[in-house]
Amino acid sequence: MYKRYEHAKDLPPEWDKLCEKNIYMSSTFLDFMEKVNPCNQSYHLFYRGDELYSCFMMFERRFNLFIFTKYRIQLPMKFIYLPLSVSHPSIVWSEDKTEVGNTLRRMKGIKILINIDKEELKGFSKGHYLPICILENQWSTWEEYIGSMRASYRRRIHQALEKGQKIDYCILENNQDFTDEMYGLYVQVFDHSEYSLEKLTAAFFRNTIAKTILLNIDGKTEAFLQLIEDRQNDMLIFEFCGYNYAIAHEYDIYYNMLAYIARYAIDHNFRYVQFGQTAYDAKMKFGAKMFYNYYLLNHSNRFLNFLIKKYNHFLQYKVKDYHFNVFKDGVDIEDHAGKAQTT
Repeated sequence: MYKRYEHAKDLPPEWDKLCEKNIYMSSTFLDFMEKVNPCNQSYHLFYRGDELYSCFMMFERRFNLFIFTKYRIQLPMKFIYLPLSVSHPSIVWSEDKTEVGNTLRRMKGIKILINIDKEELKGFSKGHYLPICILENQWSTWEEYIGSMRASYRRRIHQALEKGQKIDYCILENNQDFTDEMYGLYVQVFDHSEYSLEKLTAAFFRNTIAKTILLNIDGKTEAFLQLIEDRQNDMLIFEFCGYNYAIAHEYDIYYNMLAYIARYAIDHNFRYVQFGQTAYDAKMKFGAKMFYNYYLLNHSNRFLNFLIKKYNHFLQYKVKDYHFNVFKDGVDIEDHAGKAQTT
């Protein structure tokens, strides 16, 4: 049995039970996203008898299908994806994907599922999306973590910390105090992003469940970062940031942010740090591993779907090779990424 809902506030309790391991798929959070980023969201549920076994959230928007190329062509698309540019999926499914696949194929136009792992669907082309960087915390103290690094990586962090000595970190006690000037710092980062996906509103930052950390220099907020403490999955999530590009190099702001996040995770006993899907070079130098990530793409028109399959290699993200050996007793970090896979 298949059911569709138009609003997250109407979702039944079994939705939250099925999605309990994905902090972004709770009905409360999805209802929040409808308010701060409305984009024709809908919710799709699949039952076997009375048991909910699969579900997904979808939104619709015109978007550049060729984002990883030099071309810019805006097309109406249906996204099975969270409308806030994070690395979590917006689908929970079982081994039997038949009904989910049939439902998606029947929908008119372009459908794309983003942040997919090993799953595949009949009639959908699979390709590389932005990889995910994750650091596994194996240390009790910051000093132990730094001491486990090879000299060149340890030196780079010390250099950044020295340049950032004037940075004063403080937690914003109430996100409602997130100012327009702080939002402007986020806009600077968004405008400089190589792949701009979802531009969030100031209302998102003022109402988010994330912890906002301000980076003040000489009494002025020059940067901020937001962290999600996902205790259920023992993971600290680096969600969003913003900073003043005019002084970013002088104070090595981004590297100092990464150092703060790594230290926060160690001090607060998180096993994993989810660093996100950008700046792979810098994050892997902190010991994070890059994991491949995929999309599934389909068009309801058979001929257009044939073209998508034929030229899918042109559409996908071109994963770069990184070779870092950060820790004294570690192996080359790129060995953990796995092999490229496209269909």
